[in-house]
Amino acid sequence: MGVAGLVTGAGAPVTVAAHGLGASLAETRPLLGGVTGTKVLYEARGHGAAPLPAGAFDYGVLAEDLEQVAEEHGATRALGVSMGAGALLSLLARRADRFERVVLFLPAAIDRPRTDEAVRRVAALAAALDAGDAAQVEQHVLEELPLDLHGEPAVAAYVRTRASYLLTCPGVAVALRALPQVTPVEDRSRLAAVTADVLLLAQEGDPLHPAQVARDLAAVLPRARLVVFAQPGVVFRERARLRAEISGFLNGESLNA
Repeated sequence: MGVAGLVTGAGAPVTVAAHGLGASLAETRPLLGGVTGTKVLYEARGHGAAPLPAGAFDYGVLAEDLEQVAEEHGATRALGVSMGAGALLSLLARRADRFERVVLFLPAAIDRPRTDEAVRRVAALAAALDAGDAAQVEQHVLEELPLDLHGEPAVAAYVRTRASYLLTCPGVAVALRALPQVTPVEDRSRLAAVTADVLLLAQEGDPLHPAQVARDLAAVLPRARLVVFAQPGVVFRERARLRAEISGFLNGESLNA
């Protein structure tokens, strides 16, 4: 299963965080800044010290790991980023009442396999990782970000750090090839039974995480609030607002606020 890598804070409520594909705990932790209670961050399969599954790598495996970590820590709230959002959706399709509050940041798929340009891009990144080509890996990470941010010092530091992390996680290449071929849920209509309050966070112009996916989820989840940022790169452009949206919601802000 995944490895519980970091537990911060104390007391209730307990929030479990499922990171994105190729993301580290250090990258995910700032999203929970301002969230009260206990925060549990764990490394997903193929990341850091977490082993690959013995069989197929899919959202069902990730959901089972998420469920186990949540049960161990008594989590009632959850944050999922990209791949982590897919794991959360897979778990909620099976256990609609598992969480009280859920944040889905940059969901990338629901019940249809990806067939767009993003699939080619992740396959190229997987090939660069297999080859151990650090320069190519850095270039692929940079190309995930909007062109106008490429000259920012914070972006350059992020690219170096993320590329270095990716090169230490051989399981990420397996996930990059496997996940575009599968879906978090078989039928999105199953999500209509979800009882949790859900905050959906998306950004326009992001080919890896189309904002339409979040809009489609808002249409099926019965207790959802949708926030779509106007430009991609929200983690760099609007970090304070992003964190405020997440912490305000997880700390109990009204869904209609």
